[in-house]
Amino acid sequence: MAEEPNRLDRRKIRIAARGAAERRRHARLPLRLHGRFWSETLGEHACRLIDISPGGARVMSRALPASNQRIILMINGIGRMEGVVVRSDGDEFSLRFSATDRKRDKLADTITWRFNKDRLGLDEDRQAPRKPGRGRAKIRFADGVVIHANVLDVSVTGAAFECLERPKVNEPVRVGEMSGRVARILDNGFAVVFDPPEALRDGGQAA
Repeated sequence: MAEEPNRLDRRKIRIAARGAAERRRHARLPLRLHGRFWSETLGEHACRLIDISPGGARVMSRALPASNQRIILMINGIGRMEGVVVRSDGDEFSLRFSATDRKRDKLADTITWRFNKDRLGLDEDRQAPRKPGRGRAKIRFADGVVIHANVLDVSVTGAAFECLERPKVNEPVRVGEMSGRVARILDNGFAVVFDPPEALRDGGQAA
């Protein structure tokens, strides 16, 4: 007996959601943020983040901890993380975070927010600085109209905004440094999908 369409659709949705969560969990994003790290052998030293994912990070520092050494990493705007050094070379080292799934999910939200905050020109909501996706954005439409909207949600590939405007689907927009198109209309605003990097539009592959 064939499955009911609604049951099949729900199963597809669950599978797609799990796949999206897994890609999000391992996505590594470039973030140049300053911070400090501590290890038992080296003590405390200044460092700079190069890139980060919910599973680990690559860090630059004049002092390099040895492989397999446990360290505590504190990055401005991200917070405190613990992990194990998996590679150390030149003036960089990489570490794998030791964290629960819940903490990794929270870290994913924070990383996504920090990655998008500057390039989208978002004004952080100072009343709720620990809630990724909150803030204000300036959105420019193709006809020159500019609006300010509350950020409902933000990801690497798109964002959702709360406002009274109801643009047309596929209408081009600019948010900060990013260009994109209106993907769908929401009850309280609209969602935008960002254009891919030029390398991908030209048929190349991302680094």
